[in-house]
Amino acid sequence: MKMLHEERIVHPMTQLPLQGTGLAGWLYASRCALPSAWAQRAVDDIVAKSVPRNAALDVTGALLFTGARFVQFLEGPAESIVAIRQNILADRRHHDIVTFLSGGRAERVFSNWSLAYAGPSLFVADKVENLFHTGIRHTAEIIDLLEQFVIISEANKP
Repeated sequence: MKMLHEERIVHPMTQLPLQGTGLAGWLYASRCALPSAWAQRAVDDIVAKSVPRNAALDVTGALLFTGARFVQFLEGPAESIVAIRQNILADRRHHDIVTFLSGGRAERVFSNWSLAYAGPSLFVADKVENLFHTGIRHTAEIIDLLEQFVIISEANKP
């Protein structure tokens, strides 16, 4: 698959193993290239297709969408993460892709969710924007933000 976008990497652990069944993770953020009028419908479609695909690939994770930016953490077999990463890097809906974490994982963070997503999140938009401007290297903070958002959003569902 042809890569359309360059990836900026801000964390020193950047190489995913290309083979094997070890657990791997990828945390990235990107700018949504879709017009805002279409973005939410497109994201809903992405989530609807990603949940069964991720389950089939034994991938779990979480997605945050602010209306302008994506932040996503994926974890699973290295081959699955590499394949999804290549697809996202070639996806015209993503621009300014920044990798914050990429590599082996000891355990899953989002083991209960093929793709946790609770709809658009404007209340964390400022934090997400800061990722792009400060090059935050504290990946645990980003993963915590995703985890807290998902837990709170799931608890507030009817």
